[in-house]
Amino acid sequence: MATAVARDERSIPVSASTIRHESVDAGGFRVSDVTFAPGKRLPRHSHPKGCIAVVVEGVVDKAFARVSNTASQGSVITMPPEEPHVDAFGRVGARLVVVESPADEEVGLERDWACLLIATKIARELEAPDPFTPLAVEGLALELAAAARRLGSSAAPAWLERASEMALGLASVSEIAAELNVDPRRLARAFHERYGTSIGEYVRNARLDWAASRLVCGDEPLAALALEAGFADQSHFTRSFKRRTGLPPGKYRRAHR
Repeated sequence: MATAVARDERSIPVSASTIRHESVDAGGFRVSDVTFAPGKRLPRHSHPKGCIAVVVEGVVDKAFARVSNTASQGSVITMPPEEPHVDAFGRVGARLVVVESPADEEVGLERDWACLLIATKIARELEAPDPFTPLAVEGLALELAAAARRLGSSAAPAWLERASEMALGLASVSEIAAELNVDPRRLARAFHERYGTSIGEYVRNARLDWAASRLVCGDEPLAALALEAGFADQSHFTRSFKRRTGLPPGKYRRAHR
């Protein structure tokens, strides 16, 4: 039984701008793993279907009619069908996982490490396809679509988005509140209402989801990965990771490789 993974040029612009491009039709989705060359620019274009794109590696500047923003690793970009935009790739280029469907997405850009983990699993499937890849990718695409739509279900004020970015940089609650001129109690309450968790738990989960994505596609030793993820030592990282995913890091890597 042959797999359905193949190079395709109907939806995502390719040519000299791309280094690698693999796609699969999975259920009602077209799912692609695309690596764009450094320093390239895609002139104004649109896609016939709605898109959810996750930046797996690198950076892309997205310019829509009314908004422009820089999307780095972990950024989740959504757009409706036929939405004109320009893409510019920096000195390191970018790798994106793109899910296209007839759904009418809104223009949006947020960072979410859980979405990055799902996208990393999709990329892994497309790197080494087998007869079950379309089925596996369809399930992951549905999971990614649900997670992305939850991100956009209630718009957060700009200061709260800024607070989440500062939290990921390990700023304390008092430092974030002072920088944003917001009462710390209001910050904590608004953060929990938006993200469903405390600031500390949000940061811990984000770092664990990031580490999980590296376990899927990278080869860093666990001790080095623990330190890079901000944990004091490997044992602390292992305990937290197992609590988050149900598996210790080594078994998680083997299960997804």
